[in-house]
Amino acid sequence: MQYIMKFKAGYEKLMEGRYGFDTLSGDLLVVWVITGFINGFVRSRIFSLCALALPVAAALRMLSTKTEKRRAANRKYLKYRKGGAEFFKITVKRFKERKTHKYYKCSNCSAYLRVKRRKGEHTVVCPKCGKELNVKIR
Repeated sequence: MQYIMKFKAGYEKLMEGRYGFDTLSGDLLVVWVITGFINGFVRSRIFSLCALALPVAAALRMLSTKTEKRRAANRKYLKYRKGGAEFFKITVKRFKERKTHKYYKCSNCSAYLRVKRRKGEHTVVCPKCGKELNVKIR
């Protein structure tokens, strides 16, 4: 038990003033595991290099003392990750409703507009910016 307490105290001393674990570091480690798994089947130099570089990059991020730079990079990564997740969610929804609804993108604010599939010309008001759009459904 005393050994564990010493280890914990040493770890806390090492991590004092360091950045620590964040979402980007965790996702780098997840990609590392996936890359290692794929490399087991493919045996590629690119996957081998990634399998070496990804955990090193994650460790360097966690041990970095430049916390503000790491926070900024993590914020930027979370912004892109959220955008990708939102795009995937909308794409799945569009596919499920492809027979009953049609989706348009607002030319003013880039919001997605959902319109029932009824033949003819329709005027749609964007709920986000209020701009009117004329759409034609065939």
